[in-house]
Amino acid sequence: MQVGLFFGHHLGLSTGDPNLATAALKPGMVFTVEPWYYNHDENISVFTEDMILITEEGCEVLSADLPRTPDALEGLMKL
Repeated sequence: MQVGLFFGHHLGLSTGDPNLATAALKPGMVFTVEPWYYNHDENISVFTEDMILITEEGCEVLSADLPRTPDALEGLMKL
């Protein structure tokens, strides 16, 4: 499988490893998917970065248990 473009970067030995957009995905590779939300009128920004592990069967979202809904994120901010 080839990756043409995605919003994130590979993870390795350094925080903020580069995006290797032309690298073939192989089991054991880990990369981020970084959807984000900006509301400039209310001065709000939310980044919900996920970490994805490539497996022999496909992929696994390593950060799947983190809060992602607005209510869950707001609850986390109140802790």
